[in-house]
Amino acid sequence: MQLDEQTLLAQELAQTIARFWREGRPHGSYQGIKQSEFMLLVVLTNFNGPVFSGIKISDLSSRMQITPAAVTHMINSLEEGGYVERLADPTDRRIVLVRPTANGEKIMEDMQAQRLEKLKGLISFLGEQDSKEFIRLLSSTLNYFKERGHQNGDEFKT
Repeated sequence: MQLDEQTLLAQELAQTIARFWREGRPHGSYQGIKQSEFMLLVVLTNFNGPVFSGIKISDLSSRMQITPAAVTHMINSLEEGGYVERLADPTDRRIVLVRPTANGEKIMEDMQAQRLEKLKGLISFLGEQDSKEFIRLLSSTLNYFKERGHQNGDEFKT
């Protein structure tokens, strides 16, 4: 059975996306913060705005699409490092809220600056024209998946 050109391209695209996920993401930890904990800090620091009182563990779990137990484990580790704090909800003392500390916000700024430096390196490597084309193609790809109800291209993660 001979594969048609579209199938061959789809297979090559799937392999390239899998390589991208393996090679393009950070490995290890940064100042003791694991990649999964970094993602939790991203959600926390992007959650609300300057008057941020915190977010419930169940809401973090929902946003990150992981179990509340996994979120609690990450929060415990981040709290030990001084990156997040737990607070009682002012409207219901039974509810525990989590928010980044000043140290957590600072580490996020540092990590974001590092990420931007890496992306600037990629732009230098690709050149301005290819970088703009790459952004255009990534944006179109995200729109394709959004229109079809796929979230974050999860079917390509390995």
